[in-house]
Amino acid sequence: MTTTGYGDLTPDRSHPAEIVSAMALMLAGTIITGPFIAFGASLLTRVHWVRMQGLRPVHRRGHIVVFGAGSIGSEVIDLLLAFGKHLVVVEIAPDTAIIERAREQRFDLLTGDASRDATLDLCNLRAAHGLIAVTNVDTLNLEIALGARARNPTMPIVLRIAEASFAASIARHFEFETTYSAAALAAPAFVGLSRFPGSRGRVACAGREFAVSEVVVAEDGPPVVPRDAVLLAASRQGGFAIAGDFADLGPCDRALIIVPVGTVRGETGRSRRRSGEPVGLAT
Repeated sequence: MTTTGYGDLTPDRSHPAEIVSAMALMLAGTIITGPFIAFGASLLTRVHWVRMQGLRPVHRRGHIVVFGAGSIGSEVIDLLLAFGKHLVVVEIAPDTAIIERAREQRFDLLTGDASRDATLDLCNLRAAHGLIAVTNVDTLNLEIALGARARNPTMPIVLRIAEASFAASIARHFEFETTYSAAALAAPAFVGLSRFPGSRGRVACAGREFAVSEVVVAEDGPPVVPRDAVLLAASRQGGFAIAGDFADLGPCDRALIIVPVGTVRGETGRSRRRSGEPVGLAT
């Protein structure tokens, strides 16, 4: 088709059918060559655009994929890096701060739309250790989780859901056990701070809920702690050790305690005790 007219195939001008055939042959060559050139140019342009956008296949294994690098995602990234985890972070519009951190701390940063299957495929989810979806859109987090489950059914998946009722519904219908509401997690910490200083939130164990708190021992006397508080550990002079008796605490020590939530809710100012009194263990 590309050598028509060079003498190898010459139509007979006395036969109109051969002339029409030659014209059709040349037109077909033009039509086929044009899309071929366009496809090649598009492929090269797309490869360059993908590299400019920070999208590339991830070849890590045993990594944790974090979708969303906003206010919550940044804190999650800090904690995971402190634990020495290998990270792959996906953010549709990363700011300069997260880009610089990715370069300095050597974690993979992909700039892409998490709702696209192509972006999920680049994260190598089949070899990932876990996934955390903390974008600002609840439905997007659910969409990411469903796409990740299709690629790796056994991978632990954690979702950030704003509405607590929506989180419970997702856990019930899609069998996601780790769907959390940021507001529901933060609320106990604020409520605990209104009851006694040093509250850090709450934990659930054996069907009961316990408030977690930090207590600082003053230099002029024993610490004031809620009734039925259980001492877990103490920090003194830069060290951290398990502790079981409030009497062993010294001035300026910091103690980590848990208190049954029922006790905290019913606590009054008169029911607080000093560390020298017996400790009531929660049952």
